[in-house]
Order: sequence, then structure tokens, then C-alpha cells
Amino acid sequence: MPGHDETLTSRDRFRGALLGLAVGEAMGAPAEFLTADQIVEKYGFITEMLGGGIYDLAPGETVDATEMMLCLAESLADVGGFDPEDVIERYRLWFESQPRHVSLTVRATLLSYRAGTHWDLASRRAFEILGGPTAGNGSIIRCAPVGLRYYADAETRHALSHRESTLTHFDRLAGWSCAAFNDLLTAAIHGDLREQVPAIAATLDEEDSRVSKMLTDTLVAEPEELRSSSFVLDTLQTALWTVLHATTFEHGVCAAVNMGGDASAVGAVAGALAGAVYGETGIPPRWLAPIQGRERIAAVAERLADLALGTSPPHRPGGAT
Repeated sequence: MPGHDETLTSRDRFRGALLGLAVGEAMGAPAEFLTADQIVEKYGFITEMLGGGIYDLAPGETVDATEMMLCLAESLADVGGFDPEDVIERYRLWFESQPRHVSLTVRATLLSYRAGTHWDLASRRAFEILGGPTAGNGSIIRCAPVGLRYYADAETRHALSHRESTLTHFDRLAGWSCAAFNDLLTAAIHGDLREQVPAIAATLDEEDSRVSKMLTDTLVAEPEELRSSSFVLDTLQTALWTVLHATTFEHGVCAAVNMGGDASAVGAVAGALAGAVYGETGIPPRWLAPIQGRERIAAVAERLADLALGTSPPHRPGGAT
């Protein structure tokens, strides 16, 4: 990963983070749940926006990571801050639009909420129904807007990243992984991602030592130690490792999605981090061109930049912070 590019503005990096998320998800879709060997057999090495896969997407079409990210981002931009009731209601409306893919944990939570469970209890009820851990990657793939909105407020960013995750994921590990990711995203925008990993890990020692250990281990991990799965720590570690070892946005995202497994999720997380490092200008135009809703994504990234960088009112009356 190269050093800080002083020619990139924070706004370019804000747009890069959200557009990169969408690009990474769309790039990973054809490789979803394939092994690395199966990808080679079917596609060779994925370097283009192919479409297809288990969701039968058009090139540039996205699924839950981008769709839920937009729900969250537009709530933050419209309200001016984090309003959990507004966010989960947007998730409900998205869920009722019959999206192509909804993860098991998110589905169980939104079904519970739709049935009348209070929004603050729905993820706990889903946990009870599913009867097991809910530390999947369904919240980390969407959480980047919280990192952008609270870019300049580390304490609030840390707390609300965890809090937003609990809307659908009762497991604290998922929440603290989101907090770690948004701290990493902020470091990427600052241009010192690798240098900040140990400090970010240290802030999580008391919250969840599993997250802090994973971050420090990632700095010295070998490729064969990585796993591209739906477990939140696997997703975050694989995405972080590929970006740390990349020399361009394209390099990082291609490395992530060609590992297979939960390729669209890992692609989305790696794409967001790489987009924050290299900015919108670092994303290949041939990948950006077919992205569904790219103007909408760029527009909400600009609105979050206005709020985070102090050029818009902080929030409307009644908005939670």
C-alpha cells in the first residue's frame, strides 16, 4: 500500500469509500461461495465486472451490502445524525421491496420487527429464534456511512458503529468489528491505515480482545491464514490484509474477490477501505461506469462529507446523535 497521496481530497476519499463498497460487492458477486480453484476453472482470474453468479446479477448490479449501506447513509444524511428508529424503518422498507438477497440474521431481525417487536429488541429476539451466535458480516458490510458521518468524532464514531450493528446483530463481536472497521476507514482517509492498526487494536482491548488480536495478527499474517467467510472477523481480516498488501484499488479488490467464499461481502469491505485509500479517482472507470445507482451513492457521500467536515447543520430537531 503506497503512502498518503496529498492530491486526494477528503471528499474524493468519502466518495471512494461508498463507491468502492458497491464496486467491490459487484465484482465479488460472480465468485460468491466458489472456492479459489473453482473461480479459476470458471472465470480465470476475475478482473472485470462480470455479473452472473448465484444471484444472476447484471454487470454492476449490487445486492444487500450496497442497498443497506444506502438506507443507512441516506438516514444519516437526512436526519443529520444516527436515529435508530429511522434506520430500522428504512431497513424494513428495503426488506419489503423483496431484495434478491437478505442474510439469515438480518431476515430474522426484520421479520421480528415487522411482526411488532420493538426496534431495540428485534435483534435479541432474532438471536433467540436462531438459537446461536449472530456474529456474521451482515452489519459490517453496510456500516461505512457511520464512519464517514462521524469521521471527526472518534468517541461517537466508535460507540455508534457498535450501536448501529445491534439493530440487526445481537452479538457484540459483530458490533465491535464494525467499530474497528470504521476506525480503520478513518485512518485510510487520513492516509495512515497501516500505521494506525496497532493503535486501533489497542482501543479495542477492553471491548473485545478477539477483535484487537485479529487486527494485530493481520499485520503479520500469511495469505494461507486468511479465510473468506461470512464470519465477521474473517471478512474484516481478509479485507484489511488485501488492502494493506495492495498497490492500487484494482489490485486490492481483485485479490479479495478471487479468494471466493463470501466474495461479495469481502469485496464490499475491501472496496470501501481501498476506496478510502485511493479515492474515487483511484477506482477504474470501467468498473464505475456500470454500477447501478452510482450517482445516488456519490451524492449521499457528498452529503455525509458536508456534515462530517462541518459545512452543514449537524442534525435536524429530533435526530439522535
